[in-house]
Amino acid sequence: MIRHLASLAEKRLLISFAPSTLYLDVLKRVGELFPGPSKATRAYLHPERVIEDALRDAGWRVANKGFISTQFYFAKLFEAVPVTSS
Repeated sequence: MIRHLASLAEKRLLISFAPSTLYLDVLKRVGELFPGPSKATRAYLHPERVIEDALRDAGWRVANKGFISTQFYFAKLFEAVPVTSS
């Protein structure tokens, strides 16, 4: 997916994703123990390193990182630029 998105971008690529952290992994597993759609997150958690590696493989590098959070929402935000950019 990242390779495809990178092929469509020219100067920069913004990617937000659910980060895989110990806290969120545990929270997701606990939610899965209880039935009902509101108890477990549907988000796929991704380690930062996996996203960075996929960007690098596509010829991009992470220029900036950010974190978005509210009471019930957590996301990582990466701004990537082509490797040839400074």
